[in-house]
Amino acid sequence: MKPISSLDPDAVIELAREGGVAFIPKLAGQRRIEMANLDDHQRKRICTVINETLPYAEVQGQACSVGRGDQRYFRLEIHYASEQSFASEPHYAGIVLLVPESDAPTDLVRLWKRGDLDGDGQPD
Repeated sequence: MKPISSLDPDAVIELAREGGVAFIPKLAGQRRIEMANLDDHQRKRICTVINETLPYAEVQGQACSVGRGDQRYFRLEIHYASEQSFASEPHYAGIVLLVPESDAPTDLVRLWKRGDLDGDGQPD
């Protein structure tokens, strides 16, 4: 997959940890990050984290080895409005990346745990 150059303000990121022997909702800790709530610098920082994650990620829907057995993994969903619209209505698209917990970059884990990258409540 090629790197993401930018995330528009209409994009939404959902990040959760899944897998393991038993599903415990509290440990999944799903995060939702709306790019509209962030400034340009913060959106660029999130793009950097996603791009650092790409070499370890598999796209859901393709032949995946992530999550087999009791392996935990991160599910990173990116939702955005596509430039292709039909009859003047927005067309929404998205991608789901699966990243083994053992391979996840530190910033992705930090984003999942805290919902930010610096610990101050904001992804900057």
